[in-house]
Amino acid sequence: MNKAFIIATSLGALFVVLLVVIVGPSRLLMMVGHLSLVDFLALVALSYVALFISALSFGNALHVYGCGIRLRSLANIKLIGYSVNYVAPSGIFGGFIGGDAVMALILNRKDGLEFKKGFSAGLSAKVIEFATFLLFVYAGLILGFRYFYMPPEIWFTLFIAAIFVGIVTLFFLINPIIDSRIFTRIIRYLSRFKYLDRVLKNISTHINEFERDLNLFYRKGKKYLFISLSLSIIETVILVFQVWLLVHYLGIDMGFSKTLLVYAVSTLVFALPLAPGSAGTYELSQVGLFALLGLGSDAGLTFSLVMRGVNLLLIAVSFFLVPRYGFHFFEKKKEEEKETDNNKKEYRK
Repeated sequence: MNKAFIIATSLGALFVVLLVVIVGPSRLLMMVGHLSLVDFLALVALSYVALFISALSFGNALHVYGCGIRLRSLANIKLIGYSVNYVAPSGIFGGFIGGDAVMALILNRKDGLEFKKGFSAGLSAKVIEFATFLLFVYAGLILGFRYFYMPPEIWFTLFIAAIFVGIVTLFFLINPIIDSRIFTRIIRYLSRFKYLDRVLKNISTHINEFERDLNLFYRKGKKYLFISLSLSIIETVILVFQVWLLVHYLGIDMGFSKTLLVYAVSTLVFALPLAPGSAGTYELSQVGLFALLGLGSDAGLTFSLVMRGVNLLLIAVSFFLVPRYGFHFFEKKKEEEKETDNNKKEYRK
């Protein structure tokens, strides 16, 4: 496992423990006491429903490339992709590339779909999905700025983060729509340099084909785009409702504006390039936000830890699904151990 991943995750976990100590374990236990097992399972069910709708959007994009996947398998693959995005170093780039690449690799192994087409389908659906998320994020920030007081530097940071994420998303959205093939142009420009031409020559061809396949999703007609957009709106509404429901379970009355603001901050924290799963930073953002909104730092930390638990449960389920799709975590290690044992036997002889 990557050392940087272990260090970042460990530091994040230590930071969460520090927050628990500062806020007070007794206050957290009191807040968690409002939440029953049925309530927690309802939150998990909502997360899975949102993920299932996201899988439908991915399946809709796959139809553009002539690939039909069984619904159950599609949901499982999407869950694996979601888990990869979550445990990888978080951020909009990791979120776009990591999980979708794994999903494309699974489809290539199991269904023979060309990797570039599977990746293009995943990225097309993801960009539309994230663009929809951002519309709700901007609405949450605007309503929050209008109705709630927070220090100007916090608003400035939130809006800068929203603009950065929006520009990146818009770039990934516009580039394939107008078929500008900007990445192919960049690679070809870099290949002019003496020591890069050999390395980038073959890459340029693959990148060009990938951008061509990505443009295919938008050339196929408005039908697929409309379906993906509609599904993404439904998914976002479910996630916003999940935020409100959890706070309601904790015994706090939070209106629509505050709910959207909490959703907006959560989305931005996970979109920015931070630690794996935004470990520590997600909890800190919710503690600070809930405190500034007058809801209590204990409520913010409880909210973030419960949502963390929901996500980790989904990841745990995906861990058992991975071997079905040709990925074995310990297979290579066993082979290495077997080879080592054979070498020892040869040495003894």
